[in-house]
Amino acid sequence: MYEFERTVYHCDAGADGRLKTSAAAAMMMDCCQFQEYSEIKFCSWLRENSIAVFLAYIQIDILDRPAFRDKVKVKVVIYDCKSIYGFRRITMRDESGKLLMIANAVGCFFNFSTGKAARLPDNIEDFLKYDPAEEMEALPRKIMLPSGEGTLLEPYHVMPSDLDLNKHLTTARYFAVAEDRLPENFAWNRVRMEFKHQVKCGEMIQPVLYRETPEKASVLIRDSSGLINALAEFSSL
Repeated sequence: MYEFERTVYHCDAGADGRLKTSAAAAMMMDCCQFQEYSEIKFCSWLRENSIAVFLAYIQIDILDRPAFRDKVKVKVVIYDCKSIYGFRRITMRDESGKLLMIANAVGCFFNFSTGKAARLPDNIEDFLKYDPAEEMEALPRKIMLPSGEGTLLEPYHVMPSDLDLNKHLTTARYFAVAEDRLPENFAWNRVRMEFKHQVKCGEMIQPVLYRETPEKASVLIRDSSGLINALAEFSSL
């Protein structure tokens, strides 16, 4: 378990004065990263075996959005590991303890030496402590690809400032690119995103909008060759 307190800074807030989805995702990923560093035995095991954890899927349920200057507490627990996947539950609360957002995140273990996914050993709990996960309606990790051609939207050219330490497009930027291309006045408070292939600097990514129902919209992010990078699904709780 790991948690930290943060203030919603000016750059975290959108035009409505509330926490942006991309900023919320960034806070959650920061919390996950610091949690990993705090697990000394687990972190050493990762380094010794040339293994890293990449985000494969996340679902964020938004119950309320904190405003500029509000203080929030972000907390993450690892509640399970299976095969090549690790499972985290992330929560964001206000100063009174009210739940604002809750997320289910699935990470994939990847071996840099082999270039393949890494299956976890049976004794992984010797290196990693599980904690109980707060209840939420956690939907399946796989998001169904919408049918039809969809609507091609404005492409996005990935620049050096969009990258993280692994030289990939940041999780926050994926959310910003997808949300910015939703229809005007489309209401939602749940987003699921499945990551398939990493985006790198210099690539031109092509968002495609699918409006499946009045209550659900999906944004597919693919590269110029048609390779799918990510799929985001926006809906209501």
